[in-house]
Amino acid sequence: MIIKELIKNSLFALALMATLISVYLLNKDRDYNPFLQKLNTGTEVVTIQELKGAHKLTFLYFGFLSCPDVCPTTLGNIASIFKEMPKEKLDQIAFVFVDVDPERDKVEDLKNYTSFFDPKIIPASIPPKELDLFTRHFGVVYMKVPLDSEMGYTIDHSTDIIVLNSEGKRLESIHHNLPRRAIAAQINKMFDEN
Repeated sequence: MIIKELIKNSLFALALMATLISVYLLNKDRDYNPFLQKLNTGTEVVTIQELKGAHKLTFLYFGFLSCPDVCPTTLGNIASIFKEMPKEKLDQIAFVFVDVDPERDKVEDLKNYTSFFDPKIIPASIPPKELDLFTRHFGVVYMKVPLDSEMGYTIDHSTDIIVLNSEGKRLESIHHNLPRRAIAAQINKMFDEN
């Protein structure tokens, strides 16, 4: 009888602890503000709050240095659009390349990579635990996929460009597989509507 009572009380205590831990973790995520997340750019630390306050449109693209096709294609298209854009519009855009492989990618390498495409592209490194919260807030998915190669793994990730206006309101995302002209037209439309 005493053993049954001890087991019952132990199970109750474990269930209570699990509930309290779950509540703590859920509330911890609720307190997280992605607009105040510190983004290491290699030369400074900025937040989305600062960027959106200084720009009409803020673009967030999530990728990694070893990405074989989607990231370089997307950044190449954006760089091409930026070259054709009038300076007064270009000055009102912040484009952030958020790295989803912080364990392998160094911020200095991110800076070299993004500047190869366009110096306007801001590299951003976030520690892994905070990166999970940041990506979750924006509905971005990424995961390691093991490889039988020297690289060891690759990253599968969301590929759309997230767009925020100066108030932080999320606008229609830009799909990575759109033709360059369609992306440029969508950006121009966002300028007209915001």
